[in-house]
Parts: sequence; C-alpha cells; structure tokens
Amino acid sequence: MPQGLRLPPGPKPKPIIGNMLDIPNDSEWITYADWAKQYGELVYANVFGTHMLWVNSRQMAYEIFEKRSSNYSDRPTTTMLSELLDITEWDIAFQPYGTWWRRHRRAMHMSFHNKAVKAFFPVQSKHTRLLRSPDKYTEHLLHTAGAIIIEIAYGIETQPEKDPYVETAQKVVHAIVEAGTAGKFLVDIWPWMKYIPAWVPGAGFQRKAARWRQYSNDMLELPFQESKKLMDDGNLELCFVSSCLSEIESDATIHPYDEAIIKNAAATMILGGTDTTTHTVRAFMLAMILYPEVQKKAQREIDSVLGFQRLPEVGDIDDLPYVFAIFKEALRWHPLVPSGVPHVASEDDVIQGYFIPKGTIVFGNAW
Repeated sequence: MPQGLRLPPGPKPKPIIGNMLDIPNDSEWITYADWAKQYGELVYANVFGTHMLWVNSRQMAYEIFEKRSSNYSDRPTTTMLSELLDITEWDIAFQPYGTWWRRHRRAMHMSFHNKAVKAFFPVQSKHTRLLRSPDKYTEHLLHTAGAIIIEIAYGIETQPEKDPYVETAQKVVHAIVEAGTAGKFLVDIWPWMKYIPAWVPGAGFQRKAARWRQYSNDMLELPFQESKKLMDDGNLELCFVSSCLSEIESDATIHPYDEAIIKNAAATMILGGTDTTTHTVRAFMLAMILYPEVQKKAQREIDSVLGFQRLPEVGDIDDLPYVFAIFKEALRWHPLVPSGVPHVASEDDVIQGYFIPKGTIVFGNAW
C-alpha cells in the first residue's frame, strides 16, 4: 500500500481468514445496509486476501462507475460462476470488459435501442391482457414476464402454464444469484477445490454446479434451436433471433456478430427479463397495498387520461408521470439484486484518500 494511504473503513478482519465470518450467507443486504450506516459510503472487507468494496451512496456510485468507468467496467472472475457454471462465456452481464463483451452489446443494441423496441410493444399488450385464475397472480406475473421476453427473443409461443422455458430460466436465475453471492462457496476462495470429485464428502458445490450447468445449457440451446427450426420452416415471426440471423444471411461482412453471439444474447435477455420484471411488479403491488392513498392517486391519473374505455398501453407512459414514478420508486424500494452485478478494479486507485487495490471486487449497494 502506498505510504500515507489507508484502506476504506470496514469490519475488523481476523488473522488469515479476514472477514470471512462477517460475510452473511443469506439476507446479506441487511448486513451491508448496517455496514453503510456504521462505516459510511465506502466499506472495505477482505476474505482470505480477496479485496471487497461496497459503494453506499449515489454520489460515490457516480464517481466510481461513471467518472472512473475505465477502471471499474471489468467483471470479477469467480470459480463457481466462470468455470464450474461457465456463465461468463455467454451471459453479457457477467462477461469481462473487452472485445467479446462489446460484440454482444452491439448485437443487443441493434434490436433494443429506444426506437427499435417499439416493434415489440404488441407482444407485451397481448400477454398482459390474459385474465384467468386471479388467485394465482404470482404465477401469472412470472409467466407473463417470461412469455413476453421469450417471444421477443425467440418468436416462440409459450405454454399457458408451467412453460418449460420459463421454468428453466427461473432455475438459472436462482442458480446465478446463489453462485454469485460473495463468500457463499469456498471454491471461489480456494480455486483448487474445483478439482475435488463430486462424490467426495463435502463436495456438494460440485453436484450443485453440475445441475446448474445443465439448466444453463438447456436455456442456452433449446429455445434457440427451436427458433431456428421455425425460421427454416418459414413460421417464425419477427423477433431478435430472426432479425439477427436474417441480417447475417444478407450481408455477413457488415454485421460483427456470429450465431454464437446471437444465441448468447437471446439467452441473456431471458435472464434479464423474467425474475426482474416479476419482482418489480410484485413490489409495485405491495406498495399499492401498503399505501392505499398512493394507489388512489395513481388510479385517478389513469382514469383522467384514459377514461373507462381501455387499459393502459406502453404508449401512454408519457401521459402518466405519477404511475411511472411509482414504478421507478418500486425499483429503488425493493431492488432484485441489492448489491448489483459486481465490478472489479482493473488497476490500483485512490478515492478520497482511500487506497483501492487492483483486483478489488466492487459492489454497488442499492438497498
């Protein structure tokens, strides 16, 4: 550490193991929120020498992730996610910053910039107008979110209930959340453990990884192959896969992405559009129950704009600022991933007199 500098404040580490016993295995956002109150907008911890930093204010998050993005755009490589599950090979959210990531981002941006997404509004409207079994609303939320993103990505009509693609996506999301939790698996601290056979007592992480890897492979391959088959048969509607594959066929020299990138990007969309949407809508519904006066004000706005002739549509959002503000508040109030997707410091850095070592895993604490 450079002379005159010090690490950010944080819980006192123990010899050798550091803060291993301080990292929670569940409801970790509560612990990190307590740390923020106790130590401030930067909190440091280490586990067996692995540096970790939690960013706890909007101003500091802007400083690190925006103004210093060149040093904090990379992603950490963990044994569980990167090697045993192989998630970082195809999930854009976890890919290291570089050419491979940029090629994926470019492919997604071509179909999902502000103007392009309007082509998919009818898909959203179709699925949100389904009405059956109101007592199973939580299942409907998950199915609706999954059905929308699967049709947008692959052009596939999902089953009305218990769709295999939606269920597999949910399994992969849960696997990533568990595998990506800091300190959850010792193999991320001692990578040599990845060589332990699955049958050895105590190697439950290997058995989990094998099961999760199969879910991941199914989600990556099965809907993509079905989409290609529908396209070959001439039965595929406009979707991300059909749009990208058609452009490659027309002129591969001007489109810097190949079939693997299209497949990876489509699978990433499912992960990013199922549990995230479902969680936000459930948070919105909870807010309406807890704050009925807010619900009444939102309903008055909808009635004043739409009357009683139709349901709201995406195109109405500019005329419903209060409703839109409630959804934004739901995102802030109950974020699905409270610590976000972790970043990593590419080089040593100094922030407000604190030394941030190269390789530090950086979390944006949103809760």
